Amino acid sequence: MGVADFLAEYKTFQEFTEQDLQSLSEECTEAAFKKDEVVFPEESPGDKMYIVRQGSMKVFKKIKNNEATLAVVNPGEFFGEMALLDGGPRSAAAKAIEDAKALVITTANFATLREKNPGVALRIMDVLVRTLSTRLRQANKNLEVISFWID
Repeated sequence: MGVADFLAEYKTFQEFTEQDLQSLSEECTEAAFKKDEVVFPEESPGDKMYIVRQGSMKVFKKIKNNEATLAVVNPGEFFGEMALLDGGPRSAAAKAIEDAKALVITTANFATLREKNPGVALRIMDVLVRTLSTRLRQANKNLEVISFWID
């Protein structure tokens, strides 16, 4: 199955036209990861985002020598997206929970997409902003729960 057909199956990309998905797919590469392989460590340079194509990934932070899972990312979902927005160091680490494949969009490829097809790039930004907003709201709720146990 081609990249555009794969993306079309998931809710995140249902607002995209077939041409939009084709333009996006032209800027993606694919990477394979073995079980427990680190995709990127915390504090490493943020220069790409990933869309899980097969398997699952874990986004985590090391806290007091323990891995605190922030998210489990499944096919059709993405992670590492902050790299496309600010290019700052990674705020968390990611690794494969099982053998996995992911589509990779580098900051350079995203810049090319913005030049060649700004409408598609804008729709991607909309998806990223909505997802980040949802994640921030969940983080706020998690802080409320944690603060209950701290007081």
